[in-house]
Amino acid sequence: MNCNRMKRLIPVLVLFMLFASCKKSETGSMWEKAYGTGEAFFVGTTPDSGIIACGQEKNYPYLLRLDKSKKIILDFESDEPGLFSSVWFDTSGYVTGGNCEGQMSLMRYSTGGNMLWEKEFDTDFRIDYTNLIYEGNGALLAIGTANPDSAESESAGLLFVRFDTTGQVINKKQISGAVFNDYTDPDFIAANKFTLDNNGNIYLALTTNISGGKPKACVAKFSSLFQLLWKTEIFNNPGYGSSSKAVITDGSGNVYVAGKTQITSNNGILNNSFLASVNNSGSVRWKNYLENSNEGSSLIFDESQNILMLNRNCFIIDKKDSGNNVDAEILRTFSACVSETTDAFGTDLVINYDKNIVLAGSYGGNFYLALKSLQ
Repeated sequence: MNCNRMKRLIPVLVLFMLFASCKKSETGSMWEKAYGTGEAFFVGTTPDSGIIACGQEKNYPYLLRLDKSKKIILDFESDEPGLFSSVWFDTSGYVTGGNCEGQMSLMRYSTGGNMLWEKEFDTDFRIDYTNLIYEGNGALLAIGTANPDSAESESAGLLFVRFDTTGQVINKKQISGAVFNDYTDPDFIAANKFTLDNNGNIYLALTTNISGGKPKACVAKFSSLFQLLWKTEIFNNPGYGSSSKAVITDGSGNVYVAGKTQITSNNGILNNSFLASVNNSGSVRWKNYLENSNEGSSLIFDESQNILMLNRNCFIIDKKDSGNNVDAEILRTFSACVSETTDAFGTDLVINYDKNIVLAGSYGGNFYLALKSLQ
């Protein structure tokens, strides 16, 4: 089907009952709810102390907004298959980023959910996720990427698009492995998430791969004009695969990146989540292995500038002191959860107005949100 047919949003019925596998006795959450078959890829807070989240529901892009009491203000899904992987909004409406049939998809909606404009961008590779950051003065930056976990099965690059809230494209650039201009020129590049510094420089949680090899977890810095400034490989052992999934900066020139890497164990080779830090020139400051059979999927700071890293399996949160690389605490969302066999997968987190953690992902195959105390 043609993505240009995605002209409006269709309200969907909300499922008010939690699915059978989500038992209150098994979670340490203050609140939790499932909203139908799918997965939440993004969660944020709203000025009215509510929650906004987006993802996929029954293979269709899905957006959900809740008020402070967790009551639904707005929920809708698109009428074409795909997903929303990021959303930004202001008083006049919403901008979503995602994919439709492997294309980057950008859309603008009114506060009531009516489509105002839509943009799709063709590339030489598949776009799975489109992440958004507001740059100010009405401009947003979108980066389209393949799923980093597809690094061993396909070729891919990145698509940078800067645009304004009226839908006008300011500039764009498609980037392939040739941008690195060295012997490592990869066939595959993916940037699961990105962030900006105060000068508008772009930091990417980058995964690269050369055909026939193992994917490598990297972090890269680009200028605001999409020029590569540096790239650092976090793990580069050719016998073990790794990938980067999240990145943040602390405002003092330090960059933190999370993801997964393979390690050896008594049971053979398994994935392990990692958290690493590089300085503003890309030199590695430190790196840590954290949770077995897991991967770091999202990063935020708390009020004390501790780093909170969400592990995908079981929604485990590692809390670390960013200043001296000391383990501070491990927060478990579920009292009984085995990472190797779980169906609870966390993709994003944010701290809300009450200083509690809002979690997003999937549980039992359902679009899932939860609220957890920082204590």
